[in-house]
Amino acid sequence: MSLTLYDAKILGAAVKDARSKRHLTQAECAELLEVSLSFQKDIERGRFSPSLENFYHICRTLNISADSCIFPYVNTENPVYQELIRIIAKCDENQLRVLISTASALICIDRYFIIS
Repeated sequence: MSLTLYDAKILGAAVKDARSKRHLTQAECAELLEVSLSFQKDIERGRFSPSLENFYHICRTLNISADSCIFPYVNTENPVYQELIRIIAKCDENQLRVLISTASALICIDRYFIIS
């Protein structure tokens, strides 16, 4: 299983950013990831969709949040978001269904007011 091209571009930007923050060259990063330099360059350019195993390895090695690559528009640093995640983790299945219904209704209401 591979990432979509869009996800590969997001991952490439995240890899480049993580490499820059660590002050690594592409060659040094490739060595750290145990991949070829050409693979490293293709990843950073978003021209290559790594396997799930490689995606996991890249994220773990460079300390990149997999969520930030898959859900790039979710601000996981937001304290309100973090609180919501903590609450969700405590919910049973029935409570989760209520939350889904409530969130869906809120989104529909929000869209109604934006359109009107």
